[in-house]
Amino acid sequence: MPKGQLRSLTPHTFTDPDTGAAVTRLTPSDVTCHRTYFYQRCFTQGGDRLLFGGLFDGDWNLYLLDLATQQARQLTEGPGDNTFGAFLSPDDRAAYYVKGGRELRRVHLDTLREDVVYTVPDGQRGYGTWVANSECTHMVGIEVAEGDLLPLDSWAGFRDTFHRNPRCRLIVIDLRSGQAQVIHQEARWLGHPMYRPDPPDSGPAGVRAPTVAYCHEGPHDLVQQRMWLIDGDGRNPRAVRPHVPGESCTHEFWVPDGSRLIYVLYRAGQRDRLICAADPDTLTNETLMTMPPCSHLMSNFDGTLLVGDGSGPPEDVADAAAHQFDPDPFLHLFDLRARTSRPLAGHHSSWRVHLGSRQVTHPHPSFTPDEQAVLFTSDMHGEPALYLARLPHP
Repeated sequence: MPKGQLRSLTPHTFTDPDTGAAVTRLTPSDVTCHRTYFYQRCFTQGGDRLLFGGLFDGDWNLYLLDLATQQARQLTEGPGDNTFGAFLSPDDRAAYYVKGGRELRRVHLDTLREDVVYTVPDGQRGYGTWVANSECTHMVGIEVAEGDLLPLDSWAGFRDTFHRNPRCRLIVIDLRSGQAQVIHQEARWLGHPMYRPDPPDSGPAGVRAPTVAYCHEGPHDLVQQRMWLIDGDGRNPRAVRPHVPGESCTHEFWVPDGSRLIYVLYRAGQRDRLICAADPDTLTNETLMTMPPCSHLMSNFDGTLLVGDGSGPPEDVADAAAHQFDPDPFLHLFDLRARTSRPLAGHHSSWRVHLGSRQVTHPHPSFTPDEQAVLFTSDMHGEPALYLARLPHP
């Protein structure tokens, strides 16, 4: 169907049998739908509309769901949408996404008019999730030399790409002019570029120089130093945490107030994992608490509350035998002030590769803007779908 069409969706609410939480499936169980990547802005300011990816008509496209009317408006059309990396602008007027690995596009939510903000130059391909700064004036992304990136439709392709040492470059795009600057490049797989958010009430220009996080991508037990910071102009690249043998780090994210970089740390032969945080100014690393084997974490605005998705043995390691354990099917809440945790609800997602996507069945949980519920993806009822789990009342 062409963009602009409305689809009426029927939510299904049930009580989690293990925790008693109220859980609502927002999208159909027979159509593949997924939330955007867990740290991308997917809710409007009031939490009344939700950006998501759906495969309703043969192409992955973007939709905006009105949670009051349960009508989803199609925002994009045709093949090639990076629906995982899409996000809403801070003023709720536009959605940004990459089309075909070539064009960064902005779709205006009122008219659905699309602007091509930036075009990847010949000889390069856009890769992964691109992230804007707090004011949505600049964006960081990764480009890979054409031909260096293998198809990433399986975990074998993920491992093989790492060993190819693809030629990657970290770019900053001016969203007003469409001009881009390469601030870092390596013959090494780079990923997960993220601007450090400005603190609240920092004013239009912010109060500190821009800082960008990025990672060395690949099997976690083969990557010797995953997490890096660099100044927004390309100066001062610095490692966040020195690795020790048998230790892996993954799925780092900025606390939305910009105060810390939080990440998951795990060790060979151990089921439990660690929630850790790094001070971006001093590079002091701290272990916050032990947790079940969650893969992704995301926090509320000030980083006092986290949600994580329990997982099974990781696929993104080389030594699978050293990381075997019974899967954990729950979403977990972590109160970092009290250092306590509790299961919120079962996500019961399979984590399988589906329709050529390694990500579409990953829960990727995050909080709603009012911090009263958690959004996640699961294929517990059939095709991957979006769910909301309500937090318990204090």
